[in-house]
Amino acid sequence: MKAYFRPDSVAIIGASADTTKLGGMLLKNMIDAGFKGKLYAINPKGGEIQGIKAYTSVKEIGAPIDLAVIAVKNLQAIEAMEELGAAGIKYASILSAGFKEEGPKGAELEVKLLEEAKKYGVRIVGPNCFGNMNVAHGMNFTFTHILPPAGNISIISQSGALGSSILEWTKLNQFGIANFMTFGNKSDVNEADVIGDLVEDPNTKVIGMYCEGISDGEKLVKAFEAVKNKKPIVVFKSGKTEAGSAAASSHTGSLAGSDAVNDVIFNKFNLHRAKDLDEMFDALSVFSTCSPMKKNGIAIITNAGGLGVTSADAAFEAPFIEAAKLAPETNEAIKKAVPTIAGLVNPIDVRGDAKAEYFKGAIQAVIKDPSVGGLVIMGSPLDTADLESIAKIIVEMRDDIPVPTTCCFPGGDKCERANRILREGKVPCYPTPDRAVRALSILRKFTLRSQEAHDPMKVPSVSGKAATQQIIANAKAEGRKALTEAEGKKIFAAYGMPTPGEATVKSADEAVRECNRIGYPVVMKILSPDIAHKTDVGGVVVGVKTADDAKAAFEKIMSNCQKAKPNARLDGVSIQQMVFGQEVILSMIRDVQFGPVVSFGLGGIYVEIMAEISQAHVPFSEQQLDKMITSTKAYKLLAGARGLPVADIDAVKDTIRRIALVASENPELFELEINPVIVGKKGEGCWAVDALCTLK
Repeated sequence: MKAYFRPDSVAIIGASADTTKLGGMLLKNMIDAGFKGKLYAINPKGGEIQGIKAYTSVKEIGAPIDLAVIAVKNLQAIEAMEELGAAGIKYASILSAGFKEEGPKGAELEVKLLEEAKKYGVRIVGPNCFGNMNVAHGMNFTFTHILPPAGNISIISQSGALGSSILEWTKLNQFGIANFMTFGNKSDVNEADVIGDLVEDPNTKVIGMYCEGISDGEKLVKAFEAVKNKKPIVVFKSGKTEAGSAAASSHTGSLAGSDAVNDVIFNKFNLHRAKDLDEMFDALSVFSTCSPMKKNGIAIITNAGGLGVTSADAAFEAPFIEAAKLAPETNEAIKKAVPTIAGLVNPIDVRGDAKAEYFKGAIQAVIKDPSVGGLVIMGSPLDTADLESIAKIIVEMRDDIPVPTTCCFPGGDKCERANRILREGKVPCYPTPDRAVRALSILRKFTLRSQEAHDPMKVPSVSGKAATQQIIANAKAEGRKALTEAEGKKIFAAYGMPTPGEATVKSADEAVRECNRIGYPVVMKILSPDIAHKTDVGGVVVGVKTADDAKAAFEKIMSNCQKAKPNARLDGVSIQQMVFGQEVILSMIRDVQFGPVVSFGLGGIYVEIMAEISQAHVPFSEQQLDKMITSTKAYKLLAGARGLPVADIDAVKDTIRRIALVASENPELFELEINPVIVGKKGEGCWAVDALCTLK
């Protein structure tokens, strides 16, 4: 992918002398950026364009060309693929619009474009993209003439308009760009193709990624796995809501996908997901300017008590940092440096009339404290405060401060003058105390998670693939997309998941006989491939204790289901031994983009009431399995909250591993749910009481 970031030669197809036209604008932007390679203008008329010799075709050039930038109409863009192939050009960026973003006819043209590109061995970015930029290389074939300084932030964006906003932000705040790339409709090249190049790029310190839809989830997962923890990646993924998904589809013709699963994937690979643009900017700035944060504690220095209280609140709420407890020696050093000190307890209040030297002394004292891993410096624009001098002191000390440092001088013109000094000095500054503190929490999270161990999942030494495939084949032969509960439990048994004693009956007398054999109490449930939620139709009776109860329950279940679902196929009634313990839910769903995701949470009636589950993407590590369980309220109950007996958590983990194995070995299974799983006391095991399985 070097051709897209650092090409030695670029041909602009559709180059024009008219800079109001796309081809003219791109050529001018490349010239103005000072492109360091060979630049060719392509126009059927030939001649000279903007001081550059123009060629009628790329075939006329007669020299190797790394990248073709296409700025002609959609049909011409398709025709250009043959010329590129003939000229040996393997990479193209297509800024032309008029493809799938404009509806079905455009989508047909995009398919044709991709077919032609593949025929001639051309990789394409776009169409309908905004272009690329590499400031240090003098490359800018985008719609904008805005050229930020060269720096260490690389941006990849599906949206050109939002990408241009990021460029504006970097230029305003003096954060330099290493690489900038947009994908548009992502018909071919996407994030997964380039993320590895950016991570290996020596000029890139942090990567920012904006995406609306993910076109190849499995490929992206492999790319994230290959670069995990090497460099921070900040993701702003839109399309979180149903309305957002619809907007994403109409904008670039992509699907937003399942947002909860996006979170699972980003967490798995230690990517920071920004909730909005402000958070994306905050994260990019702290990663761009700061070294890793090695300790949780932060020191806060301020000239205003109110700012101190606000930042202390923010530190208390931040998930990965805390206000450091300063050592007595640190307090003594602060007293000597700041004779008029107003408050020694962190946050440190140096008073509103504090001189810049007092800030310097307080900084020198706290950075030596063994509990301090980060520093937040804040200033209020009081008449007695010389914020510009304070900012200059901070910039002068920047290289001597061994811990990540953020600043916050909130206010108007006076604060902005100080902030400008900080930005020019590459010190990250934020408009509010909360954001200055949050930035350090984001930084600390990446450092912490980069150090986490990830032992591969302990794969159970069992495979029920043959038995499962036979069950699936039978269901498909009957035209079914849902398995019966009995079929689901056969799959569980094949993979070594324990189920209670049970039987299937087709008459009331048979129900009595089997209940007597299994032993009371029992649960009785309808068996039907057409009824997924049995309780909703009166298809479940719990706590059957006698033969008379068994007979009555059978008749009641059959009657209820016949009335509620007259067209449903009723295969009989399932009888199950009642087991006792905590109820949890375990499930697997095969995400359309990323594949199987396993879920865990409170089971039974609490699934919808509490609406709390945790998820892990398959395959997961043993540590990710532990985190999935321990992060929930269900775990607190299993661990013995409020005097409850400690449950068999190890048995739950074992069952989750087996569910993951089922999902890995049987790609035809779309959904698998056990609700509830009854978890006995420690050492007793757990039981899959129900089974809901559907096929793709």
